[in-house]
Amino acid sequence: METDIVMLAVEMAAAVQQFLVRARRFYYVVMLFGCRCPECSGTLAMVAESRCRCDRCSHEFDPTVVFQKCSSCGGVPVLKVRRYRCRKCGCEIRSLFLFDGLVYDAQYFRRKMAESRRRRAELKQRVQAMLAECHSHPLTLNATDLKSVPGLTAALNTLTGGLEQIMQPESRESFDLGRYQEHVSSCLKSGPAELRHIPPLIEDRRRDLIWRFIAVIFLEHDGLVHTRQQGPTIRVMKAADREGQDLSGEA
Repeated sequence: METDIVMLAVEMAAAVQQFLVRARRFYYVVMLFGCRCPECSGTLAMVAESRCRCDRCSHEFDPTVVFQKCSSCGGVPVLKVRRYRCRKCGCEIRSLFLFDGLVYDAQYFRRKMAESRRRRAELKQRVQAMLAECHSHPLTLNATDLKSVPGLTAALNTLTGGLEQIMQPESRESFDLGRYQEHVSSCLKSGPAELRHIPPLIEDRRRDLIWRFIAVIFLEHDGLVHTRQQGPTIRVMKAADREGQDLSGEA
């Protein structure tokens, strides 16, 4: 039987984590043993890193500040950012009420965050003020008077004269899909035919071929015809002819 090393490692990690939880809880019980709430003399329990709560009056406070003293001068500890220091001599005080966590001065970080937000707002205002100073003054233009320049109107008329005839829209026949579908279907009654050999309906052969191709695509989509391409040649046949060819081929 092979040993599952990964499973054993996972189980070991879970066991170590449970042991740390029990060890932290036991450590806090030992350190708070004999300590009483300064408000009502009730028993205490740790609720977070460097925070304890009274079981009787629910008063919360920092046990390091209340119960510890500076070993050098007996001063009261004060939290500075992430460390405790003596209020009198400034020596660092190692908290006895921290198991393995970190302590943070919440008021300090709130103040720093407020200062950071204030600096960002001031920077934004300065940038907006700089951009406003870079703006050019509004440009006012008087209405153009073509008569102010002698001969300008006549010169412009000569440049644009005759454009009406040049820009006449080209008259084109509209595409009638139904007409082309009927035409293609009628040409396939005698059998399959190449797309190029189907007679045109209009004089423009290129446009007629394009419209014939569109009609064939729609007919094939509806299942009325089938197409087969070999190089540039496209053969079109009715659906019944295609089925007959398939059946004869399989036979």
